[in-house]
Amino acid sequence: MRILISVYDKTGLVNFLSSIKDHIDEIYGTEGTVKYLKENNIAANNSSNLTGFDDLLGGRVKTLHPAIFSGILSKRDSESNMQLEKYHYKDFDMVICNLYPFVEASKTDDLEKMIENIDIGGLSLIRAAAKNYKNVAVLSHPDDYGMVKEVIQKNGKIDMKTKEILGLRAFSRSADYDIQIYNRLYRKLNDKQPEELFIHGYDRTDLRYGENPDQEAYMFKVNEKYGIPNSIQLNGKELSYNNILDANAALETVQDFQDITSVIVKHRTPSGVSSAGTLKEAFINSYNADPESAYGFVVALNRKLDMDTAKEMQKKFIEVLIAPEYDTDALNLLKKKKNMRILKCSMDHDPEKAIYSVSGGVLVQSRLDYSYDNLELKSTAEAGKEKLADLEFAWKVVAHAKSNAMVLAKNRTTVGIGAGQTSRIESLKIAIERGNSNVKGSVLASDAFIPFDDSVIECYKNGIDAIIQPGGSIRDDDVIKRCNEYKIPLYFTGKRVFLH
Repeated sequence: MRILISVYDKTGLVNFLSSIKDHIDEIYGTEGTVKYLKENNIAANNSSNLTGFDDLLGGRVKTLHPAIFSGILSKRDSESNMQLEKYHYKDFDMVICNLYPFVEASKTDDLEKMIENIDIGGLSLIRAAAKNYKNVAVLSHPDDYGMVKEVIQKNGKIDMKTKEILGLRAFSRSADYDIQIYNRLYRKLNDKQPEELFIHGYDRTDLRYGENPDQEAYMFKVNEKYGIPNSIQLNGKELSYNNILDANAALETVQDFQDITSVIVKHRTPSGVSSAGTLKEAFINSYNADPESAYGFVVALNRKLDMDTAKEMQKKFIEVLIAPEYDTDALNLLKKKKNMRILKCSMDHDPEKAIYSVSGGVLVQSRLDYSYDNLELKSTAEAGKEKLADLEFAWKVVAHAKSNAMVLAKNRTTVGIGAGQTSRIESLKIAIERGNSNVKGSVLASDAFIPFDDSVIECYKNGIDAIIQPGGSIRDDDVIKRCNEYKIPLYFTGKRVFLH
């Protein structure tokens, strides 16, 4: 077996070559790779022996030559063999190549570094070998070494199915490389979002079905860090499509809280949220905020799960549990519930744009941010420190409830949530009905402006103490006037947090 090697990332290379040394006839490599191999007692020939030139243009040109690419692209038929023989070219059975770290270079924000880390020769080698996968095994990442080593040691050669897998991986990696170059270089040169949208989804997970049993569904990763696709499942059945949607809603909500917080979600909207001094207290409060809805629910915590909280959770029917860390004893206790899906997940916000599918296209937008520049008092009455804390808490929650969302909160715990209605006053009435006797003394957050003073009247009738909303209605004066009449503190954020 004749191998051509040109790698930037040399991780695992020596061990791999050593493990298959009995199957190697000859190795050719670029100058830096050959030097590295010889330092590790692996014999290799410089590719310049084939091309007749050393690296040119400071290394920009190394392998771009017919002597290299003819040996990779040869079909191994009589005509190809005759042409290779005519020019004294050698054919290759394996190409090991990985690419310059363009993504890492782009993080420096140095344009010259970005340009010099756009791989030309390496990408060409990978594409050529992948095109001729029937005759050439292409290893385009150190992750490929383990599989190929196992196949060779078992069969003495690389079978066609393995070559197909390697070829497809190579095309996937080269496509992603081009996507990264376009996206990052465009932003650097134009300081704005690219005009064309390219997305690389990988590590496909086949889901049992979609929102309904007759729908096919899959989950892909689009990065290596954020969100439910990158969580580690520690227990339970496989996640369903709907589990993932609910888990994402719970995670994105709890990420907005710095205090110890528990978020319970049903059908992609919070049903109970609480911040408290302990995780156990926060969880109990979030559950009791709406126990009727909290049956077969998703819960997200922003602190390590402890035993006290786990004991409380053991009594409940939880579909999915999300936390950044788990005490060993607490985790072992909950693992006794075989069906409970337990996820370890990063609490970092995803900085990338949100993408939604519509018939015939996609919508792209920056992710919702609850923060506002200035909280403006619009009424004559002011809220005290505790009520202001509740208003800020309710505002964070309403930013994650579906429109027309109205959230009631007291003591940093939701009292009632009305969402997903066509009428804002109807959402408020639902929130009040959910809160029942706990409504008195609570505060109200509205995700968009309150268009009529009927909501203020409803607040007054039910003992709701303060209101926070974006403002911006043509009837703002009517709302302010009614709040002043009832001595209800009213604050404008100047920002809408509407989820359609």
